[in-house]
Amino acid sequence: MPVEQRELLTLWVRKDNASRGRDSLLKEGGQHRIELSEALCDWLLREGWINRKEKLVGGHWQWEVLTWRDLHTLKQLLGVGSRIQRNESRALLLEDLRQWLSGLEATDLPSQHRGLLDDLTHALSSLEQDTAQRVEVLEARDRWIRALYGWCLDERQGTRRDFALHAGQHTKSIGAGDWKWLEEHFDLERYGVSHFTPLMWVSGQGVLHWDERAVDLNAVSFLALPLDDVLRVKAVTATPAHWWLIENRTSFERQAQQLADGVLLAWMPGRPSTAWLAAIEHLAQFAPAPLRVSADADPAGVDMAWGMGRVWERLGLPWEPFHMGIDELHAAQQPWALNAHDKALISRLLASPDLPQALHQLCLAMQRDGFKAEQEGWL
Repeated sequence: MPVEQRELLTLWVRKDNASRGRDSLLKEGGQHRIELSEALCDWLLREGWINRKEKLVGGHWQWEVLTWRDLHTLKQLLGVGSRIQRNESRALLLEDLRQWLSGLEATDLPSQHRGLLDDLTHALSSLEQDTAQRVEVLEARDRWIRALYGWCLDERQGTRRDFALHAGQHTKSIGAGDWKWLEEHFDLERYGVSHFTPLMWVSGQGVLHWDERAVDLNAVSFLALPLDDVLRVKAVTATPAHWWLIENRTSFERQAQQLADGVLLAWMPGRPSTAWLAAIEHLAQFAPAPLRVSADADPAGVDMAWGMGRVWERLGLPWEPFHMGIDELHAAQQPWALNAHDKALISRLLASPDLPQALHQLCLAMQRDGFKAEQEGWL
């Protein structure tokens, strides 16, 4: 049986009805699969899986109702369970999701994402109430929920395609129906999943050139540029003495308002997307200068700063962590206790012989003292 027919037949046999009407089956198949539906019904009749009731329409015999002869066996061959089995699978999935959610702590999440647990709880309630939902849809939404939690835990930023790749096997892993469901239950933009054109926020020293046109960054306090446009930059003049990347958005805007001459400042959006990294590397090639990178004095911040440093290393340029050391950690007015995720990340970072000394010392201090801090408190 061709794959297309098998997929359609799997849809047809999900209900336990002994008989199915023509209109309902064609509707399940969709307008684009009417011919496939007719061919499938003929095949089922030839192979002895159904009886058909037909009537004469416009001089031609047309089937109106089919009756399954051995629906139980057909379901088994297709790997489709009975209603009881589906209900049992659904109950197990929901219980596993409840157990997982009950083990989460808001303090494990970055401060800007601590409302996520409330949203997860509401999403679970919605899944529990929708008793007509197919098991495979529930399985998929369980994956998306857990993937969103991991995305926020790692402080990732990116487009919907980036999130789909993170959550599934490819950039189109999440279908339109699931995106709509996610939109109804989560503020995706707030959680770093952008539906709109991805941007780079910059400020300070530098004139960016596109053929005959140019933008002087010094003309405004800061501005946002589409990543695709950044990748089309042909030259940078009035180049900076050094670059400065800041993780916290509030800190970025604060520093942009009082930026010293000679600095090209950019907001580093958490764990940047692949597209953002390509854009910043493209600019740095036209404006080669040392990098200062400022992230939170926490394990994720160390990991992010080191990742940006490696971009500069590939370009043969020096870099250093800036305003994210032991002094800032100890001076923090509102330190946060390390969670299990933090401790595991610190262990992985310290196990690397290539971790820069300043970041190594910060990790040791966090491990010893048991807390971390956010840069908004001092930068």
